[in-house]
Amino acid sequence: MDFPSGGEIMEDVENNYIGGENNDEENRIEISEERSEEVQAHGWCLLPKRTYDSIKEKEDESWREIIDDQTLKQKSPGGNTVLHVAALYGNDRCVERILEIGPAELLIALNNNGDTPLHVAARAGKISTLHKLVAPLLRNLNSQQAKMVILVINKQRNTLFHEALLNGHKNVMEILDSSPPGFRKLVELEVFACTNYQDKSVLQLAFERGYEDIVDDGLTRIIPG
Repeated sequence: MDFPSGGEIMEDVENNYIGGENNDEENRIEISEERSEEVQAHGWCLLPKRTYDSIKEKEDESWREIIDDQTLKQKSPGGNTVLHVAALYGNDRCVERILEIGPAELLIALNNNGDTPLHVAARAGKISTLHKLVAPLLRNLNSQQAKMVILVINKQRNTLFHEALLNGHKNVMEILDSSPPGFRKLVELEVFACTNYQDKSVLQLAFERGYEDIVDDGLTRIIPG
């Protein structure tokens, strides 16, 4: 898998992101972007609301009828691709299909908040979806490329791990369980030390929230016995 080379706190309406916290427990996308004046004015390739709705309704899999090469090129006014939307709603089968037919670059596509689909899934606590998103990286492991994708930072300088812990999803660390030990160590060493714009590392966030197992693991990595 080959990937191209790839602030201020802002509100991402679609992902309900304000200063690192979820403001709607379901992270719902309610606006009808088909009627957006912003879309019409800029002539963007529109990701229609019906696409959101079909992906959100995971059981009937109506999304299979609309996920094609054209859909993969569409973005919403908030900069979200169809993979961001599938990640947000935790539609694992849709994520698998998109990764099967779409370009690898979708994994590092950024929305207007600088979020990749991995940030979106982490913030929403969709851990099984995160497993699906990182699976191609671990199957075709190029350590530096995979690390680059997993450690992308958004406009708050948050990694996906920051986003998960900020929103109470401590099991995010499980996504590295199936990775080779050397790669896991490589990623975790950087994750635990990387700080965001509030000067907080993943290790500090874990300490503040009382996630003792993460703290113990982090200290072991940073200060080996």
